[in-house]
Amino acid sequence: MRDSQGGGWARVVAREWRHLKRDPWDLGMLTWIPLALFALSWWIFSAGVARDLPIVVIDRDASSVSRSLVRMLDESPGIHVAAQLATEAEAQQLLRERTAFGIVIIPAGLQRDLSGGRSANVQWFYNGQFSAHVGGLGRDVRTVVATLSAGAELTGREKRGASVRQATVAYEPIRVRLVTLFNENANYESFLVLAIIPSLLQAFVALAAITAFGRELKAGSVPAWLEAAGGRWGAAMVGKLVIPAAAFVVLSLLYLAFFTAVRGWAIEGSAGMVVAGLGLLVAAYLGLGTFLIGATLNMRLALSAAAFITAPAFAFSGQGFPLVAMPTAARAWAEALPLTHYLQLQSRHWMAGAPAAYSAGEALVLGLFALVSLAAGAWLLSRRAAHPQAWGRA
Repeated sequence: MRDSQGGGWARVVAREWRHLKRDPWDLGMLTWIPLALFALSWWIFSAGVARDLPIVVIDRDASSVSRSLVRMLDESPGIHVAAQLATEAEAQQLLRERTAFGIVIIPAGLQRDLSGGRSANVQWFYNGQFSAHVGGLGRDVRTVVATLSAGAELTGREKRGASVRQATVAYEPIRVRLVTLFNENANYESFLVLAIIPSLLQAFVALAAITAFGRELKAGSVPAWLEAAGGRWGAAMVGKLVIPAAAFVVLSLLYLAFFTAVRGWAIEGSAGMVVAGLGLLVAAYLGLGTFLIGATLNMRLALSAAAFITAPAFAFSGQGFPLVAMPTAARAWAEALPLTHYLQLQSRHWMAGAPAAYSAGEALVLGLFALVSLAAGAWLLSRRAAHPQAWGRA
C-alpha cells in the first residue's frame, strides 16, 4: 500500500498516533475509559452471589416450631430477617419502601397441626418486580420450609415406630436429584459480567471507528489524510483502523486474562474459539462504525445511530431473555447484531465446555458481518468523503 511518493498505511498510523498524543480524550476512549468501565462492571457484581436479602416475618403461632423456622430463615445465607411484624399492612409498607422483598407468614396453630400429623401452609409473598432478588429468596425460603417440614415428618414417623430408613423412604419414595451444570452456584459474576464487558466493548469499538473517520470529515482534513496515504483509499482506511483494532484486541485479551487467571473462571471448552470470537467481534464493530460514518458523512448522526444499535444490544442477546421466546421481529433484530452471535459463542465455550466446531456458525456470521460492513463502509467513504461538500458537518 505504497505509492511512488512514499505514502502508505504506516504514515497514516503515525499521523493517527500524533493526534492521539495531542488529544487525551480520544486516547482515553481507546484505553483507560473502557478499562475503567470494565473494572466498574466487575466490581458491582464481584460478590457473585446475593447474600442477606431482607424479608419480614409475621409469626402468628409464636411457638417453638415457628421460632425455629424464623431462626432457620435468618441463618440461610441468602436471607436476612429484617423485621418481625404483627400485620400484613406493616409488612407491605416495607415492601413498598424497598427495605424488604418478601413476606413470610407463619399461620396460627402451626405447631399444633404438625404435632397432630396435619398439614399447614406457610405463606410466602414476594415483590415480583425484582425477579433477580426473589428468585434466590424464593428458592431459599422453600428450602428452609421443606427442611423443617421433612424433619417434622420424619420425627413423627419415627415416633410411630418406623426406623430412620423406613421413615425416609416412606416420606420420599421418589426423589429428584438436582444437578446444576456450567454455573452451579448461580454466580452473577460469570452470568452477567462475562456478558456485560463484551457489550461495553462493542459500543466503544463502533465509537472509535466513527470518531477516527468522522473527525477528518468534520475538520475538512480529508486531503491531508489521503496525502499521508499516498492518495490510496485502501491505505488510508487501514491506517485509520490499525490503532483502534490493536487497542481493543489488547483490552479483549486483558479481559480474558483477568477472568481466567485472576478470577479463576477457566475456559472449559475451546479457548481458541473465544479468542477468535473476540477478534471477530472487534472487526465486526469496526466495520459497523465505518459503514455508519460512510453512510451519513456526519459524525453526530453516525454516533447517534451507533448508540441506537449498540446500547440496547445486550437486551436482545439472549442472556436476559431467551432468544427462542422473542417475537419474530425482535428475534430477527437480535440475530442481526454481532454481539448476539459472540455471546452465544462465548457462553457455549467458556462455561459449557463445547468444542470449537460447535461455534463455527457464529464465527462465520461474525466474519461475514465484518467483511461486508468494512467493504461497504470503505466503498462509501471512497466515493463520497473526498468531495468538499461532505466536509465541515457536525
